[in-house]
Amino acid sequence: MWKRNTVGGDIVIASYNSRNRTVSDRHLSEIFSVVGERYGFSDVGAEFSAFTDFKVRWQRSSDWIRFQVSDYLDRAPDDVLTNLADVLFSKMRGDDRDYDEVFIKYVTGKKVAGDNRKDFLSRSRNLNDTCIGQYHDLNDCVDRLRDQGLLPDDLECELRWDDTKGGKASGCSVLQRVVWVNRVLDQKGIPENVLDYAVYAMFCHLMIGFPGNRRDDEYARLVAYYPARAEAEDWMARHDLYL
Repeated sequence: MWKRNTVGGDIVIASYNSRNRTVSDRHLSEIFSVVGERYGFSDVGAEFSAFTDFKVRWQRSSDWIRFQVSDYLDRAPDDVLTNLADVLFSKMRGDDRDYDEVFIKYVTGKKVAGDNRKDFLSRSRNLNDTCIGQYHDLNDCVDRLRDQGLLPDDLECELRWDDTKGGKASGCSVLQRVVWVNRVLDQKGIPENVLDYAVYAMFCHLMIGFPGNRRDDEYARLVAYYPARAEAEDWMARHDLYL
């Protein structure tokens, strides 16, 4: 039960899963409680929740804290969950601790992404079930980018059109390796370089990976390789679109 006079927030990890659970809510709470004691929290609870995004939501008062953890992790080994708890508690105490290799290796593994991508797509209600639009096929964008040497041939990804209203041109899930493009770009007369850039910018996030040290600098370096970047960004700005 939540109490009054609390503060809370979301810590986004990245995006999720359907169930053959091997970790119970009780066991998750035990792991978080043990770690929480080291950071001065005596009353800690945790449970899994079916978020669309891969994140942790928390709520706390002066003497207790409760976590809702993406059920994307409800089959994770204890050392992965322990590292997650360590990182979350350390950030709350003002430290900037990075995820350990054991956590990164688990959440970026192909099996984990493959097991959960279907669920991610089904929960993402605005994503179409195809990359072939009325006027454009997103696979053509990838082919053109690879012909220019901008994408490696072995970079695996699922492409989708997105029906979300608003000005975000494209988006991605790094862990699930899904890239989507706003349906507003599936029209006659859309410049190829704009469509290709919307796809390429998201593939840059995939190439950096999770969590990506110095992510901003690396992202800026990669997107700068796109030869028509300035023209594409200018076109997007004039049509109230952004990345």
